[in-house]
Amino acid sequence: MIVHVITNFSGIGGAEMMLSRLVKETKRDNTHVIISLMEISDIYAETLKYCDSYYSLKWNGFNTILVIAKLRKLLKKLAPKTIQCWMYHANVLTSLSLLNIRYKPNLFWGIHHSLASPKDESLSTKIALGLSRNLSKQPHAIVYCAHSSLQQHKAFGFQNSNQYVIANGVFLDKFQPNPILHQPTIIGFAGRYHTAKGYPYLFETMSLLKDQPIIFKIAGSGASLENKEVKKLFDQYHLNEEKVKLLNQVSDMPAFYRSIDIFLMTSITEGFPNVLVEAMASGLPCISTDVGDAKYIVQELGTIVPPRSAQALADAILDYIAKSDSEKITLKQFTRQRIEQNFSIEKVSEQYMKLWSQ
Repeated sequence: MIVHVITNFSGIGGAEMMLSRLVKETKRDNTHVIISLMEISDIYAETLKYCDSYYSLKWNGFNTILVIAKLRKLLKKLAPKTIQCWMYHANVLTSLSLLNIRYKPNLFWGIHHSLASPKDESLSTKIALGLSRNLSKQPHAIVYCAHSSLQQHKAFGFQNSNQYVIANGVFLDKFQPNPILHQPTIIGFAGRYHTAKGYPYLFETMSLLKDQPIIFKIAGSGASLENKEVKKLFDQYHLNEEKVKLLNQVSDMPAFYRSIDIFLMTSITEGFPNVLVEAMASGLPCISTDVGDAKYIVQELGTIVPPRSAQALADAILDYIAKSDSEKITLKQFTRQRIEQNFSIEKVSEQYMKLWSQ
């Protein structure tokens, strides 16, 4: 039995999606139990079908001691050999619940967060980070989703003799390349409206290219003219709704990727950018800022530019457009192959199971 303890299983984040995929992929080999410290959403109803059981502890910060006691009692009852945690608060509260307990499972922490600027984190995250640093020797191993994240946390003071990087993986059959090139070229962006996603640089980039034969498709929660900040950026750069299509939250991301020719990421901070893996699995070359593990994912199959530079992003887009159709088709094939060889859910799941078996 593998017990997964996650801070919250109700949002659509990298950790939540990876846990969901991992449970589905390894359901034949393991019995899974999910414990969410906070909530469990119906969006993961299909995932929960593959679980032996699942629990929501309704943690809200104020009831921390009570939730630790509940978690301790539940873990003693379940008595799993292996516990895999997901995210800071789950790591910390699980470690605290196991203090001075006779039953000793193999405990693995999971970190799915970039630590580029600890001082900018929320108070709750700062507290969790401080406790994590002091408790970091307790787990049998710490799993990071990104090489950059491992280095950042080591520098912050995390100490454990077993620290590994296991990237996030995707179901390859879900993401399929579209062999057709669109005319005019369609550039896609996917990311919720948030400071980390670099929306001001995205809009500046689009303004630099508004006279080019290019259409932009922008997907993500808040990517709408109903969002006052987005409307302000749209008007500031005098953009055209025919050439900049704001799609807000998109439910069918594989279809979104098939509708574009190249993927753009303008983030100013990231850990492991899942969107790059999904885009490349869909046969899309990527232009990305040099954040998190973007360079490791994209390598020579796209272009990596410094963060906060709209001109560099625009130049990279023009370089792609200047390529011949045959060059673009070849890039599609190679980007898909890279994901097949390195980031399939099968390969990633094998790494988790090997770690758990140790």
